[in-house]
Order: sequence, then C-alpha cells, then structure tokens
Amino acid sequence: MIIHMYSTEGQEINMKMEKSILPVKQIIPFANVDGKGNRTAIFVQGCNLNCVYCHNPETIKLPCAETNETKYTLEDLINIIKQYSPYIRGITVSGGEATLYSSYITQLFKEVKKLGLTCYIDTNGIFNKEKIQDLIEVTDKFLFDVKGINSLSKVTRKDIEFSFDNLEYLLKLDKVEEVRTVCIKDYIDLKDTVTAISNVIKRNNNVIYKLIRVHYRGLKKEQAINIKDFIPSKKEMIELENLAKSIGVKNVVTIL
Repeated sequence: MIIHMYSTEGQEINMKMEKSILPVKQIIPFANVDGKGNRTAIFVQGCNLNCVYCHNPETIKLPCAETNETKYTLEDLINIIKQYSPYIRGITVSGGEATLYSSYITQLFKEVKKLGLTCYIDTNGIFNKEKIQDLIEVTDKFLFDVKGINSLSKVTRKDIEFSFDNLEYLLKLDKVEEVRTVCIKDYIDLKDTVTAISNVIKRNNNVIYKLIRVHYRGLKKEQAINIKDFIPSKKEMIELENLAKSIGVKNVVTIL
C-alpha cells in the first residue's frame, strides 16, 4: 500500500526553513496527555491535512504573515527545554504536523537526548518514511493518529487514501506508544476503521489504542454547530471499544 499524498508545499517549507528555525505556535511546559509522563509539548505551525474536527485549527496553515508563529533557532529551543528538564520525562513535538520539519526536529532530538529526556512525535501518519529515516531513528515513540480508512477526503479535506504501511513499519521498530482514532459518525466508517486498526496492532500488547469521541469544546463556533450532529453516543463508543477488545487489542482507552 502507498500513501498517495504528501504536501509538496510542506516539503518546500522543509528545505527552506527547517534546518535553521522551527515555526512554533505554542509550547506547553507541562503536559500529561502527549505521551507517558510529564512532558513539554511543542506545537509546530503547518499541517498537510485540514481535518473538519481539528482542535488546533490555528496550526493548520503553513507559516506565513497571517499565522504569527514564533520562529525558534535550535539553540533558543534547547535553552527553553533546559529550564523544564528537571520536571519532565521528555518532549513531544505535535502540531500541525511535526514530520514536515524532519531535519530540524532530528537535530533537536539529538540535543534533547543529551539532557536525558525522551523524544516523541505526534503524527497524522501521512509522511514518506524513506525521507524521514533520520527522524524515525532518533525518535523514541510516535503517537499515531489514524483518520480512517475510506473516503478520507471527507474528514481530512485533502485528496488522500490512507495506508497502514507507516504504522506497520513503526510497530515493527517498537516505535509506537499510542494509536488514536477520533470517532465521528458519517465522516468515517467507524466499525471498519476500528476493525482494521485493531487487526494491525493486536499483537503489540504495549500499544494503547485510544478511541476519542469527537467533541466541540474548543472549536470555532461554525465548526461546533456542524460537529454536534456527528457525535457518537456513549453506547456506540462502548460498542467500538468492545469490538477492538474482541479482536484482541489488550489496551483500549475510550475517551467520552
């Protein structure tokens, strides 16, 4: 299987910017939902998707005059992380889509590891694994968000077809800590998606499968109005959890 979309525009950003600066929308010094332990979460500016339920919509646009992100040199960002290092287990780079800035983040992770910290990537999984091999090698764990398996243009608003190649590859390397699915009715086939993911990860007992019921808190008003009509019931969410467990997934977390 092949991933059919990778942001050409994002690749231009990579080549021109990522080796010297990282466009960052926000840094959360202490976060406990971005991987195991207390972590510093860094949200980059720019994504190769445009999901209808995105809860960080301000990070979608690639860096431009309108986005007002902060541009950090490697030295600047390391100095910030050093301030938090006595109180955290590691850092997680999220976004946006962190893999768009693979060269910069590879160098960042190499320096962060010298501080005795772990390095995570939160990704939508749409990347060319051959082009980010150095980043994969230096990353401790990935938090892998699967948007669905069919008709993904409806939820991502991009012309893509999802492939499990990247997920399966990272699982073989023991590089995945968590797989997530945001559950939104009608936009994705929930049962097919949960079934497909469960069959891929069921032999990896340490991998968490997180089922997240889509919510409208934090969304823009126009997004919230649309999303309300597609929120699964609690009963439907429990049925999806039981489906994953029946396939053999050992560690399922449902967030209602």
